[in-house]
Amino acid sequence: MPESAAPAINIKRCSGCGRCVAACPERIITLETENHHKHAVITEPQRCTDCGACIAACPIEAISSEPFSP
Repeated sequence: MPESAAPAINIKRCSGCGRCVAACPERIITLETENHHKHAVITEPQRCTDCGACIAACPIEAISSEPFSP
């Protein structure tokens, strides 16, 4: 069975702008605040269709596609 891919967010780089949240058709990305720093979080990577919308929407290239094994 081939591996699936899911977005990986570099939280140190993420500015928390929310563009990836708005772009995701599956609605699996949310914004969270940790130590006064807002960043995106993938809530259900297994539901990702690897469409790349979040990657394209990120203005600072804080998201990449990574292999995901359920």
